[in-house]
This record gives sequence, structure tokens and C-alpha cells, in this order.
Amino acid sequence: MTASPVGNGPRAWWTEAVSRPVFSVIIPVHGKWELTRDCLVSLRDHTPDWDYEVLVADNASPDATATELAPLGESLFGPRFRRLRLDENRNFGPACNLAAQEATAPLLFFLNNDTLLTPGWAEPLVRALQRDKAPGAVGPLLLYPDDTVQHLGIAFSPSGLSHLYRGFSAKHPVVRRTRQLQAITAAALMLPARIFWDSGGFFEGYCNGFEDVDLCLAIRRQGKTLECAPQSVVCHLESQTPGRNDRYQANAVLLGERCAGAFHADVHHHALRDGFQVFVDDFFDIGVRLKPGDEAVLTAQAQELPLADRLRLCREHLYWVTGREHLAAWLEEQGDLAHALQLRVEVANILGTEASYMPVARLAALTDNAKLLAIADQHIRQAAGYRTDKRQAAVRLRSILKTAGAGSGDLLERLCREKFRAMHP
Repeated sequence: MTASPVGNGPRAWWTEAVSRPVFSVIIPVHGKWELTRDCLVSLRDHTPDWDYEVLVADNASPDATATELAPLGESLFGPRFRRLRLDENRNFGPACNLAAQEATAPLLFFLNNDTLLTPGWAEPLVRALQRDKAPGAVGPLLLYPDDTVQHLGIAFSPSGLSHLYRGFSAKHPVVRRTRQLQAITAAALMLPARIFWDSGGFFEGYCNGFEDVDLCLAIRRQGKTLECAPQSVVCHLESQTPGRNDRYQANAVLLGERCAGAFHADVHHHALRDGFQVFVDDFFDIGVRLKPGDEAVLTAQAQELPLADRLRLCREHLYWVTGREHLAAWLEEQGDLAHALQLRVEVANILGTEASYMPVARLAALTDNAKLLAIADQHIRQAAGYRTDKRQAAVRLRSILKTAGAGSGDLLERLCREKFRAMHP
């Protein structure tokens, strides 16, 4: 990619008197016309005070997008709307790059069509990029329709990457903290066009996955930071594009080849800053749970509450182990094995121990849930292997410490070695 001509220096774009949009909204689509329609309407309804343009890159949509997109876009945004029709599905990265080449604003806002904008979404993102020492890119808080977190940044653990605090209530205090990250999603991502092109744009070797993580690394290599601004909220339905995850494994391999050693485990850093307890589980991965004192407070609070309120506390505090264990035991006594199983799965996901997967296996067998039974049995066998075979555990320990990365700090290595000594005194 050649450098884009837009932009006249790092701070010139918001003081220019020329009539051009402040940001270009770039939306790649392939089918799912009803999602695109609702996304565009929400964009128009909730962006009243900004001058912006909208470019939709249509990846040869086979549905009503082909005939309905242009009339709707022009009716909503007038001459600030452009439809770019591709003659074949070129996927996320190429479509975004094509639209970015056509954009005229100094800021680019990449947006999935399975999103809904909310009032005031633009202000925190634009202002973040106006600051002195501004981040290289910034994203909003993405919420599911039930007001739980879909994305407030990507976190890395020795075993891979995930959305930080996914499933947390939007009202939880940790959700509303502005934080810097190693990577953020391109489902809703704003950055200067200059930085986008200096980073090479989206690498087109991926197929609908990890393009954003790769781009984030390129931005960081320029000495720029990445930030989530949770004052900006976007609703995300997530992964609605047909075939969205078909190439996941191939994409992951490519990311490993291009970005080997560039990311380090940081989920424990976020968790500690946010007041949680960090530990290493039976698989030598990072675990996060409530501190004992916080567990005790919630457990005492829940003792006299009715079932609905205890379930509500579990939803509000996803790392509350004791509450889930007590509630699962009570539900099992009442014969509600399906909901007891669900809570036991949540406990196992938090603790990551051989012991925590045993109730999952037992309840999965009783409810004829073959899929969960197979998963639980696999985890039990794997954990038992690390517990009984010192050599196997040592190989796993070395692998984890190697993949964790140099930036993980001494804490992770100390916790891993303490776990190893506890398993093999």
C-alpha cells in the first residue's frame, strides 16, 4: 500500500477550515442486509453533530444489499454516502483497504455491520485522538444487546487471546476504566488515516480473522499506544457474517508466523490492577477470581436472598466461585440438573482444576450432554497427566513460560513455578 494523501501533520486535521468530513465510516458487508440497514439507521440517528462520510464496501452481497444499499444510504447521508460494489467477496481486509483508499477524512472509523451505534458514541473517540500523546488507535466499549461486555480490549494469556472481561455487566466498575492494550478489535476502530497507511493497512493474507491484531502490532511498532474509551458505547451482535470463523485455524497460524513473540501475557496485569486475585491453574494457565474477602462478602450477602437475586449476583460477579458452587449444589438437590450443570461449567472455567471438572463430567453424564462430558473428560485427563507425570508437567511449564512473552513479568513465572512445586514437591 502507498501512503494516503490525507492528513497534513499530527494536529492539523481538526483545525482546518476546509470543508471535508472529520471522519470516514468504513463498513465492509457481505449479505445480511437487515443488519446493514439497522446499522446505517443507528449511525444516522446517533451521530447528529458531526460532519462525516460513509463508505460501504459491498463484498458481492447475494441478497437485497445489492439493490437496497445505495437508495437507503443516499437517503440517510446524501452526498456523504458512497457504495463500493466488489464483483466478488474479497473478505474483510481487502474490502476495508479499498474503502480506505477512497476515504477523504483524516480519521478512519472501521465498523462491522452487525453493530448499532448509541448516543454520544463519536465524541470520546475523536477527543481521544485529539489529545497530546494521543493513542495510535482507539475503540469503544462493545456491549451485547443484554448490556454485558463483548469487548473492551483484547487480553493475552499463555494459552491464547480473548476479549477482556467478556460477559461482565456494563455496570461493573472495571468496565468503565480507560485502559491501554496490546490489541483492540476492528469491529469498531478509529484511527488517523496517516497511521493506518503507515502501518500498511490491513494485511490481506488473513481471511476474516486477526487482521485487527496484526494491524495493532504494526501501530505499536510505530511507538503508538492502543486504547479503549468506554465512554463510547456500541452494541455488537458479533460474528454475524456467514463463514466468519471458517478460517480461524489458518488465520491463527498466519498470525503466529507474522507476529511471533510480539505479544506477551497481560491478563494478570489487568486483573491485578482491577482488584482481582490471580493464580495459575492446573493447566499452567492464568486464572482470575475474586479475592477471598470479596468472596466472603458476597456469600454472606446472598444467604438470605431468594433464588432470582442469587442468580443476579452470579451474573453481576462472573468470578464469584463460592456463590456458584452453593447455588449449583442447591439446584442439584432440587433436581434442576441442567442449571446446576451450567453453574458447574462456569466454576470450572474460572478455576481450571481437575477437581472443578469432575462435577461437570458427573452432571453431563446424568443429563446426557455428550459434548460437555467429552470436554470435561479431556480436561480431567490432561490435568491428571500434569499431576502424575513430572516430566510432562515440566514440558508444559517451559512451553507456557516461552509463549507468555518477556513482557509478562516475574509474577507469572513465580506463580507457575510455585504451582509446579505444589504438584511435584
